Amino acid sequence: MAKTSEDIAHYLNPANDKSYLQDLLLAVTEAYENKAVVTFKIIAAKEKGFLVKTKGLYAYVPFNHFAWSYPTIKFWHNAAEALIGNYFQGKIHHVTKDPISILIDAAVYNYENPELEKSKKYRGIIVQKSTYGLFVDLGLHFNWRFGSLLGLIHRSALTNETDYDRLNAGENIITKFQGCTKDGKLILGKKQQQGKWEDGTLDKLVDTIQNATVVKDEDNHKMLFYVAGEHKAKAIVNKAIYPNSKSIAKAYRDGLKNRTTIRCKVLRINRKKDCFIIRLFPSTEIS
Repeated sequence: MAKTSEDIAHYLNPANDKSYLQDLLLAVTEAYENKAVVTFKIIAAKEKGFLVKTKGLYAYVPFNHFAWSYPTIKFWHNAAEALIGNYFQGKIHHVTKDPISILIDAAVYNYENPELEKSKKYRGIIVQKSTYGLFVDLGLHFNWRFGSLLGLIHRSALTNETDYDRLNAGENIITKFQGCTKDGKLILGKKQQQGKWEDGTLDKLVDTIQNATVVKDEDNHKMLFYVAGEHKAKAIVNKAIYPNSKSIAKAYRDGLKNRTTIRCKVLRINRKKDCFIIRLFPSTEIS
């Protein structure tokens, strides 16, 4: 029997609470038998899942049956508070009547991908803090309408090192979307140049001979190189790169003048430092 305005008095009678409960349970059972999609609201987070409410009854959604997955359970614990009160969809996976127990599988629901704008600011929640950066979920920005949008802010992409020290998992953060890696992972951070080192744009320069401009700070003797005039690079001198001419290469590098243009070979990308590693061609060597 459905609850309507005509029989509302029936349910206001405490003696009929059981009848009302049976109606709710019947609706859940029918959804289970028909494999129908149900909407549920997250009420609270538990150790391994969420307490939710659907069709007037409490149910349970395990983390591993939610609409998306995280690498570890710590991510879920850090994101949980931001998910409470939000509505999601799934299907009834299991239901028992005595005692009442309802299990929902939300992994069957597929989300559309939003069109993120490069260099635009988005609000996210820090779901994990690691030694090399912050894992942030931008799904929060859209009130989870598009599910999880997980990305990494590398420590080098933060404006200041103190930003990393003061930020903690579970906190909200405003960050910029800088593109995606080759495997589709979000690149986040305030430094606009961060994305190009991760999205595969510069991979084509590896193993090629290029011109590089020397930029030298005369005060502290710090030296950088800019491949093709714009991509930061470092010239490391060691035996692995110069097995038979390490001392010659070091003398050549240290003697370079500011704003000199030289030839070099791009060896690889150091994504941790957002730069190329290059091999120089000392004048005594044949390039």
